[in-house]
Amino acid sequence: MKILDRYISREFLKMFVFGIIALVLVSTVVDIFERVDDIVEYKPPFSVTITFFLARIPLVLFMITPISILLTTLLVTGRFARNSEIIAMLAGGVSIYRLMAPLLVIGFVMSVLMLGLNEFVVPTANQITEECKRIMKQKPDTRQMAKIQIWFRGNENNRIYYINALIPEKLGIQGLTVFELNDQFLPIKRLDAEQARYHPPKNKNEQPSEGWKKFLPKNPLDFFFSPENGEVAEENLGTWTLYQGAERSLEPGQHQSIIQFQRRRDYVIPHSFEEFRRDTKKPEDMNYRELARYIQTLTASGYDMSEYIVDLRAKLSYPFVSLVMVIIGFPFALKSPRSGAAFGVGLSVFIGLTYWIILQMAISLGHAHILPPLLAAWISHIIFASAGFYLVLSTRT
Repeated sequence: MKILDRYISREFLKMFVFGIIALVLVSTVVDIFERVDDIVEYKPPFSVTITFFLARIPLVLFMITPISILLTTLLVTGRFARNSEIIAMLAGGVSIYRLMAPLLVIGFVMSVLMLGLNEFVVPTANQITEECKRIMKQKPDTRQMAKIQIWFRGNENNRIYYINALIPEKLGIQGLTVFELNDQFLPIKRLDAEQARYHPPKNKNEQPSEGWKKFLPKNPLDFFFSPENGEVAEENLGTWTLYQGAERSLEPGQHQSIIQFQRRRDYVIPHSFEEFRRDTKKPEDMNYRELARYIQTLTASGYDMSEYIVDLRAKLSYPFVSLVMVIIGFPFALKSPRSGAAFGVGLSVFIGLTYWIILQMAISLGHAHILPPLLAAWISHIIFASAGFYLVLSTRT
């Protein structure tokens, strides 16, 4: 049986790799034609142009893998049926369900790989892509521009920060107000400072590097523990110095005191400069961990995050489309053994579009609170997998 498993797996993987390479090349060529006007007009550095197209590959792989798995399943299984190999296998005492086993294993492994790709590679690659696009079009780096009128509530939940102007070049704040709240969400203290300056921890430099290379850490582990992708540990936090301010007590029924200062370093702000200037990302631009932390932080602040919970569940469900495509594609190929490659391509497009429509409808119903988040993210998988198993069980063996 191991020989048969190796044969089926080898034929499947050869076709799958060929299909992936072909689809990636087609997607890259389309991107080149779409960007050729910008390349000719702005003449970006060659390294930036190459990096842009290479950085798009992980997202392309993540998007095309399910349809490639489906197409490969239809073509390989259909070829086995046309060449009477399926009949020979059945005559040898191998059941249809056993023939399907190596394909299910491949589908599951590819799903796990896609889950890891979407979690660890795609978000960083998308950041590199956007940075290269900015350089190619010679647009200013918004990360280096001052930001004004920022309201920020940290994980400590009893403070609200108001920043009049955030100045990245100086790692400083112009006009800082901190409200400390009680359990009833009423202010009990207020601190005002004309300026605040952030001092990174020793041997740490949070001043952003120039250009797209800032997304490529020297140590790959920095990606998992950097302020952009995880919570900042206390030992990795810098210190803040406040200038020309005052701290007031606002508790009712108590003597309201005012403490003025010219310079103060003992006031603890448990946030780095990067946290204050961090741009809000869209759910699709976050990995699972980032989105989970974002939901947890805003839920603790009293916001309704049910819409984002649907997107969080979808981040786990979508990679397993590859497994579902094997389940639905295998019986379809057996039902039409004499059909050629054109039929397989057409059927793949039809099944892929149908699946995508149902998935997006379910996600929209989840956002509208009509479906629970978990069901909204997985109902399309359940429908197609159930249909596939029904077709397999109804196939004559």
